Amino acid sequence: MLRGKKIHLTSVERESLEQMRNWRNQPEMRKYFREYREISKDMQENWYTKRVQSDREQVNFEIHENNTGALIGHCGLYYIDWLHRHAEFGIYVGDKTYRSGGYGSDALRTLIKYGFNDLNLNKIWCEVYTNNDALEVYKHLGFQHEGVLRQHYYNEGKYWDSTMLSMLKSEFCV
Repeated sequence: MLRGKKIHLTSVERESLEQMRNWRNQPEMRKYFREYREISKDMQENWYTKRVQSDREQVNFEIHENNTGALIGHCGLYYIDWLHRHAEFGIYVGDKTYRSGGYGSDALRTLIKYGFNDLNLNKIWCEVYTNNDALEVYKHLGFQHEGVLRQHYYNEGKYWDSTMLSMLKSEFCV
């Protein structure tokens, strides 16, 4: 278990798959993910078996609120390049009750700390569509602008840019 100030991260359990799938399938959430289709139970099970349990190039966590232990979201590190020491992060707070309360930021800080200190990564990056308000949160946490993929994502009847951000181990402040 990895503990932050407001949250703790645990391994993804099979019992949580349906809740996570329901969150991911909400239209207001799905527009921020690369997987734009509705996720079926079979797709979720396949993800769990092939990615969570078996893929050495990613680590996945459930996000739980510290006081109640409630499952509130998911985060992870993906495309881990063990030679070049970098990975992409992904995160979402699925439970609306815990959005905009600092839970996502705390979970991301905890995940980054794990990536840099425990996995010995040198760089953690992300791709964020410009229709996502989290872009400003990531910048506030210290992620630096790397570039823009122009009109890279189509959603809600228009094209959105995709912004690339990263943080180096030397830039990380707890």
